[in-house]
Amino acid sequence: MKRESGRKSIYVMAFTINGAELAARMRDVFSQWKNIDAKFFVTKRLTGGSPASLGEFTSQAFAEADHIIYIGAAGIAVRAIAPHLKSKDTDPGVIVIDEHAKHIIPILSGHIGGSNELAIKLAEVLGADPVITTATDINDVISIDSWAVENSMKIDSIKNIKHISSAVLENRKIKVYTDCRGNFAKLKTEELLSLYSGFELADSLDSSYPTVVITDAHSLVEKVKIRFPEALVLIPTATFIGMGCRKDIDEVLVNELFEQAISELDLDIRAVGSINTADIKKDEKALLALVQKHDFAFNTFSAEELMEADKHTSSEMSHSELVSRTVGAGNVCERAAVMGAFGSPAYSGAEGIEIIMKKMKRSGVTIAVSCI
Repeated sequence: MKRESGRKSIYVMAFTINGAELAARMRDVFSQWKNIDAKFFVTKRLTGGSPASLGEFTSQAFAEADHIIYIGAAGIAVRAIAPHLKSKDTDPGVIVIDEHAKHIIPILSGHIGGSNELAIKLAEVLGADPVITTATDINDVISIDSWAVENSMKIDSIKNIKHISSAVLENRKIKVYTDCRGNFAKLKTEELLSLYSGFELADSLDSSYPTVVITDAHSLVEKVKIRFPEALVLIPTATFIGMGCRKDIDEVLVNELFEQAISELDLDIRAVGSINTADIKKDEKALLALVQKHDFAFNTFSAEELMEADKHTSSEMSHSELVSRTVGAGNVCERAAVMGAFGSPAYSGAEGIEIIMKKMKRSGVTIAVSCI
């Protein structure tokens, strides 16, 4: 199986000789962590000709990394990142560590970017003191944005996080409204309700209270934006697309069928966890174009792996002798959709997987959709 999702990229920059020695220790640490790709850099003055200056490093890191770690003075790091700051939902997590690893300070994207969590984890290994400054963390109450990220949910309106965080800090009531297919959202809603005594399940939307809306329906997301503009909408990435197609097919045909499926399901596109297909389609340009267009994770499966799908769903799957002879499995799109769900971060092994859109075929393209 070729899997393109789940890995985290970390870029580390050391300002001093002592910092470079600490970076060497961190290289050993990261080499033992799963799903981490770490790259290490030092400033030009330490090498007499490093490939990148601090400014060049920071530009590259903001474009490519999930996390950036500066080893050295916090002031230098702050000045380096300042020109690149855009939004808390797109900026990478940024951490500063002093060269003797006494203190680790997450200075950007502590919750959504995950720098608080990474700082705490690194501090345990390095014997450092994590300096956490975010209000919900220091008051030991739930951070709704961290919870959303940890539970495979996208946040529709970042600015509305403050309404929920303020209500939690002030111990006020918060309504939680859920309208989502599958059991994933139901289970996560139950979990959320248990984390703060002020959360209360709502049968309908009501603007009288701060509100969290959990949904994968595009129409409801749009409705909430208009009628309840301060509500925090969370979109579970618990649906998965399986696709198959003719070799060298026009990408327009792939995109059209994808959009038709999304529209028929009234599915918010951010609810899509990944695009999934057979190994023999790993280089199919039309599929890769779709993945790139929407920044989806892309997974491919061998015939043997596709045949494992029966173990993970009670949904019946179609079978084609022609596809079986060509691919080695009697169906690609439905089986790939199931296997994409099974291998996703959202899947815990207990909820089960349902095919919510059986194989749909048009102009040499097939598509199916599964849901946890």
